[in-house]
Amino acid sequence: MRKLLAAGLVLPTFFYASAQEVIKIKKITVAEEITAEETVGETRETTGEEIKITRQIDVGEILSNLFPEVNHIRKGGTANDITIRGFGRDNINVLIDGQRIYGACPNRMDPPIFHMSTRQVKEVQILEGPFDVANQGSLAGVVNLISKDPDKGKGGSLYFTGGYFNYLHGGFDGYAGNDLARVLVGYSKQYSKPYKSGEGKKITEYANYKSSEIDHTAFDIDNAWAKIVITPNNENEIKINYAFDEAKDVLYPYLLMDAVYDRTHRVNGEYFIKPLGVKISAYWNFVKHDMQDRWRTTSATWTRGYMMRTLAKTKTYGAKVEKGLSIGDIKLQTGVDAYLRNWKADNQLMTLDNRGMIPDVDIKNVGAYIKGTKPVGNIIISAGVRIDSTKSEANRNALGTANNRLYDSYYNSYDLSQTDTYLSGNIVARYKIDKRSSVYVGLGHTVRVPDPEERFIALKKPMTKPNWVGNPNLNPTKNNEIDAGFEYYRGLFGIKGNIFYSDLTDYIYLTRINPIRYETKPAQSYQNIDAHIYGGDLTAVGMLTDTVSVEAGVAYQRGKKDSGNYTDSDLAEIPPLKTRIAVKYDNGTVFGQIEGIYASPQEDVDSDLNEQKTKSYYVINIKTGLNAGNRAFIGLGIDNLFDKNYYTHLSYLRNPFSSGTKVPEPGRFVYMNVSYRF
Repeated sequence: MRKLLAAGLVLPTFFYASAQEVIKIKKITVAEEITAEETVGETRETTGEEIKITRQIDVGEILSNLFPEVNHIRKGGTANDITIRGFGRDNINVLIDGQRIYGACPNRMDPPIFHMSTRQVKEVQILEGPFDVANQGSLAGVVNLISKDPDKGKGGSLYFTGGYFNYLHGGFDGYAGNDLARVLVGYSKQYSKPYKSGEGKKITEYANYKSSEIDHTAFDIDNAWAKIVITPNNENEIKINYAFDEAKDVLYPYLLMDAVYDRTHRVNGEYFIKPLGVKISAYWNFVKHDMQDRWRTTSATWTRGYMMRTLAKTKTYGAKVEKGLSIGDIKLQTGVDAYLRNWKADNQLMTLDNRGMIPDVDIKNVGAYIKGTKPVGNIIISAGVRIDSTKSEANRNALGTANNRLYDSYYNSYDLSQTDTYLSGNIVARYKIDKRSSVYVGLGHTVRVPDPEERFIALKKPMTKPNWVGNPNLNPTKNNEIDAGFEYYRGLFGIKGNIFYSDLTDYIYLTRINPIRYETKPAQSYQNIDAHIYGGDLTAVGMLTDTVSVEAGVAYQRGKKDSGNYTDSDLAEIPPLKTRIAVKYDNGTVFGQIEGIYASPQEDVDSDLNEQKTKSYYVINIKTGLNAGNRAFIGLGIDNLFDKNYYTHLSYLRNPFSSGTKVPEPGRFVYMNVSYRF
């Protein structure tokens, strides 16, 4: 066990964790462009045991528990969206196998990170800051979920997790193959009733659910996937992947509606020509989402079963060609890519016909990039530049009878077709103190275009409730950011830290606007403001004995407005300081961990949006596991050991669909993992 990689990572030995059973997580620094030999010290890997001994409900919650700078948005029992260093929504890119995917729900019931189950994931890569030029729109970071590849030979695994609140997660995966072709197939199912908070109340008791639905299913999710890898020779490789996900009866107390179903199809393919250093990829995905208030008290008097309903669809398809090459000691990578995203959502609210709530919007993007690295003595310089042209276009004919004059009601002039052309780029310098330790500084500039909701949403609300209308005149958001950090390792201990300052021009932010004709009430909309977000994080790891290791981390971020229509200068939805400390034991057969997570109070809130302050909290989680021979594993965990009643800062929605409900975190949650590899 006494291994501390040159990266300064605690990586215990584990005997049977195959590629089919382990999720590896990499947090990549701004100097990620450096070659593999030089990136020693730049990634953090959780152990196989650490990932297996979790509830594994969704990837977002797993990342939030591991990294203080990552926070989850608690909408319900699953489908947790994430923020990184105070940035969320489309300000961070979430990719699957490097391909784009978007949710269909206007309120992000199905965030992109929800569209890949934990059992499909081999690796999660996290790059913070504006240092990704390989993908359009990575304003403040990118998260890439990489799917598992099939192994050679024959084998697979069976797994089951059961826990409090009738939580069940089970399934299988199997693989077969040889040097020419390999195939992987898998299936998993997740089910749960509403969890209880630390005060003993079900989360359905915090919102307006009918008394008959308090014990309604919290989520019922099926996932199926298949992947084939064909290697006709040593120079060529083809990967084809298909996945289908169906989430039914997913409750969201955070919102005014729940998901009746959410269905996702994903197809992607990759072709590698190794002698040329060329990778060609293409993808298509489709999401259909139905949300209603049929289980809420608001639907009680409506014979059709609901008072409000939104049926939404989105599809994305695209392609990319990339090539790596070297010119002397300069290593380069270049690429061109294109994608089309279509999004349409039809809403019925009481008797209001809000067809085209998202009015059949097309986002078409074409881009190209080049990036490279060059060593200069002990300094390694990396840089990249990207150019994009993005066309955003809404279909006025998709609007319904209730919302077809909303744009005219609030704007004198506007255009439902916008084209934005822009550059992004970065430069990073790393000075290597010794083989493992270094300091670095990076400058980055990125741009993201407004998403279809921000520019084109059109929702007519009843009575005196404010309407919800996009701003077709929004400008793209620009992020100019400086990051600096260090990594220092001595013996079996290491410490690394990063600080950043992000200067945001035309940052897209909620506002209220007044009508100029037709309507008589204000609307919730979006404006461009100038703002800044700054903060940092620090992580320390080390081995205490041959079998005991410790890890500690802390992160803090703060956001302020610099211009715009506001009276409170604090940015909303900025998580407070958060810390994590974990002590682990691993002798190769038995694994154990105790961790504590603390978040400070958040009092720097935006009163313009009626944002609420959040109290501090501290929770203890414990887990243990046993490798029974070289095939079987059993694990036991208890999250929130002392049954604390607490809320994260991101437990309350700040937009027009807000139910006014703060969703608490789960109370004491006891669970068991069992798996068998064959």
